[in-house]
Amino acid sequence: MQGFISGITKLKNEDIIVQIITQSKFLNLYRFYGLRHSIISIGRKIDFDIEYNGQFMPRLRNIMQLGFVWESDYFRLYYWQQFLKLLNSHLQDTEDISNFYFNLLNNGAFVLSKQNPCRVLIEMYLKLLNFEGRLNVDSNCFICGEELSSKVVVVRGFLCAHNSCIPNNTQMIDKDIFFNFISIGKSIFLRDDEVEYLLKVLLLGI
Repeated sequence: MQGFISGITKLKNEDIIVQIITQSKFLNLYRFYGLRHSIISIGRKIDFDIEYNGQFMPRLRNIMQLGFVWESDYFRLYYWQQFLKLLNSHLQDTEDISNFYFNLLNNGAFVLSKQNPCRVLIEMYLKLLNFEGRLNVDSNCFICGEELSSKVVVVRGFLCAHNSCIPNNTQMIDKDIFFNFISIGKSIFLRDDEVEYLLKVLLLGI
């Protein structure tokens, strides 16, 4: 079985519980400590077996790392791990999941070696919102319901609002540019500072 490690919970004696996103499951597996075991970390894609022993929880066994060439690039790895942590929190309390999440990560990991990681992640987030039916394409402010002005504030979930409706906000983005990004699903027409702004929004939570 293959999956992406999205979370690690430390237990006593350096044992851990590992959260893994697979094609159809969000798994919580127990892994006991051992010097001869391979080191695992959030964001890694692995091939593994599950041992069911009827005690505590299933064990994670026979791990094989399925590495990507960009994993030695700290910049790319850092943002990839941040996205996995957010997705881990998003999928908590679920077990059966759509293969969408695994495929989203698999495709994202493939293009991450070729593209700016910030752009890759906001495009992945857009796909996730669309898949879950949470992508808002309404041209009205989600707070007051009035038509948006030419500059908008983007908040968690890529919802748009007037600057006056969001207290203490200092950043905005051109409305037409943002909705063009939503429409085509690509960040190619966004400036780097606009990408960084949307990434900050994403990092607030999925």
